[in-house]
Amino acid sequence: MAIVSEFIKVFIIEDENLVRDTLAQSLELIDNINVVGTAENISSSIENIKATKPDVLIVDVRLKNENGIEASKNILKVMPAVKIIILSGYFNDLLAFNALAVGASAFLSKSIAISHLVAAIFHVMVHNSFYAPLLSDEVLEDIMVKNKTSKRLCALSKREKEVLQLIAKEYSTKDIAAMLGISEKTVRNHKSNIMAKLGITSHVGFIKYAYYMAMI
Repeated sequence: MAIVSEFIKVFIIEDENLVRDTLAQSLELIDNINVVGTAENISSSIENIKATKPDVLIVDVRLKNENGIEASKNILKVMPAVKIIILSGYFNDLLAFNALAVGASAFLSKSIAISHLVAAIFHVMVHNSFYAPLLSDEVLEDIMVKNKTSKRLCALSKREKEVLQLIAKEYSTKDIAAMLGISEKTVRNHKSNIMAKLGITSHVGFIKYAYYMAMI
């Protein structure tokens, strides 16, 4: 169990200005919490995040041109001690699976009251358990023990994830090949591998899966 320091340093990643500013102003009113920075995404703010050394990173799951969960995975590679709280405008078990798989400490709905977010911040600073209060004990236990869906997505290579995302955005095989600088045959091979790994059987399945996992 960790010991909470005098001030918990929080950094907020949210691409909607109003939401980001409201969160920052609300958290600044809380004793023992200090908002050390805000940004629209992680990829362009890594140096700032490293410089401010936050204890907790609050990340929206769906960012402009960036998936919050995948971006969190990247920041944890360079800052493994930071606690990450994922916020989502919609709540489902698959996203919670994926958040846990990349090392996030909590997964919360954006519909919660600020008091619940504050409670989550203090929780992740003290406890090592995954914090997702909207999940039932049975589902949370299944996430902690099995984590099957996240393992499926993690089984995809970086290139396969790129292809999945582009297919879900309804780009043609020819377009995807041109965008990624690969042959159309290679795109089709990636598509077959993705379908086999994820159990997808149709084009609609690609779109549903990518949307469900906040890839589009």
